[in-house]
Amino acid sequence: MKLAFSTLGCPNWDLEQILSAARTHGYGGVELRFYDGSFDLPAKLAEFPGGPEGFARRFSEAGVEICVHGSSVVLSKPETDLGEAERMIDLTAQLNAPYMRVFGGQVPEGESREACRTRAAEKLARLGRYAVERDVRVLLETHDAFSTGEAVAQLMAEAGDMGTGVIWDLRHPYASGEAPARTAELIGGRTYHAHIKDERADGTMTLLGEGDVPLRELLGKLRDLGFGGYVSFEWEKAWHPEIADPEIAIPHAARYLKGVFAELGIA
Repeated sequence: MKLAFSTLGCPNWDLEQILSAARTHGYGGVELRFYDGSFDLPAKLAEFPGGPEGFARRFSEAGVEICVHGSSVVLSKPETDLGEAERMIDLTAQLNAPYMRVFGGQVPEGESREACRTRAAEKLARLGRYAVERDVRVLLETHDAFSTGEAVAQLMAEAGDMGTGVIWDLRHPYASGEAPARTAELIGGRTYHAHIKDERADGTMTLLGEGDVPLRELLGKLRDLGFGGYVSFEWEKAWHPEIADPEIAIPHAARYLKGVFAELGIA
């Protein structure tokens, strides 16, 4: 397994700080979610010298991969603009990132879960077909109404595998009451990327290893699946300014994960 962190956790860092932290602490990848104080990546990267390609070139020169483009596309919304979503896939390709994240979203009021799932699956299938032609894969995260492996597996069964896959956010299925072994059984074969975070039972976010999420068990399930992708530390500093600064959380996460990997025999 490989280590990454999301730029959600360092909202005020510039590019050189991001790359320096990755190199210093042994992160091979960075998940691009937030940059230069904004979630509007197309606008921000258009301002970068050389545009998105120039931005990607700096990562390549530093030996760090942009492992995921964390878009905010929500499949369940009837008003979701798939043309805009396809332009986000184009941006992912410009960044030389292999994956783009999407959310299933919540079930709209008055609509059945089944109808919502079918619409979301149709959109994901269309985006997958578009993405595969650009050497990109669209990954559905375990989140919102689709937080469990069961819910994601049902949606993926309708969407199909062409250009699609799953981000297993290790916390969300567990917090929804689904056993890690069951989640692994349901979506492990379609998991290309994982998010890791920790929290106490009351929902308070903590540094890795200081909360109640069974991280060792979850990482062990990934190991047993033969997962070789990125485990990405998702520190929600952009939304929760009161939590520890990235200068503390990002090095701590690297030390913690390297230690657990060694304990579990994860290469």
